[in-house]
Amino acid sequence: MIKFRGLGGEIGISREQVQSILKAGEPQSRGMSLSGTERAPVEPATTGQEEKPGASQTQEKVLSPEEKQAEEKAKEEKEYQSKVRQLTEQIKAVRDRYAVATRGSSGPEPTLLNSEEAIKARTDDLISRLRDVQHNPSGPSDAGGIKLSTPSPFSGVPPTTTEHRPGTAAPRVDVPLPGYSNTEKALSDLRNQLNQLQKDREKLIEQMKQKNFETGSLFLD
Repeated sequence: MIKFRGLGGEIGISREQVQSILKAGEPQSRGMSLSGTERAPVEPATTGQEEKPGASQTQEKVLSPEEKQAEEKAKEEKEYQSKVRQLTEQIKAVRDRYAVATRGSSGPEPTLLNSEEAIKARTDDLISRLRDVQHNPSGPSDAGGIKLSTPSPFSGVPPTTTEHRPGTAAPRVDVPLPGYSNTEKALSDLRNQLNQLQKDREKLIEQMKQKNFETGSLFLD
């Protein structure tokens, strides 16, 4: 028993009920601990029903075969749309580069040839197309035809004009074909790149149509 005076007499408390003895004014972190007086940990209250492991977690929904197929189709459609958008952005970028190189502007409206630079750019474009016809008998890098004018040996007779379109044979010449200048080659490469991008894009859109995917918002302006 632990005895002390109070309430007009002597009070006794069993040792098992005393955790520590402190002097007046001392914090609870100090004092004498009596062996065997530690309090047992308080057990959390239970409702009598044990909680099953994972019961609080949301169970993953099991998809039916039809739902799985629809989910895979939607994912494939998004992948196709993403590829078409990427090709569309590349086509627009190449178009702008080509417009700046040939017209000095990337706007949709054609510009007037009101400067020597603009006239030279347009001339380089025409000569570049002519080189494509000469070096590629199957047709130029774009769908446009080229008209060649041959002067007549007789005075007063107009020159002979021959139009060469894709799929027609190139004119025969007895001298080596003239080469591209750096500017003409760069323009030809841009046209070839643009045509290839457009073919790839059209191929993807055709595949989307065959799969009944949405293509309404994927066409170029």
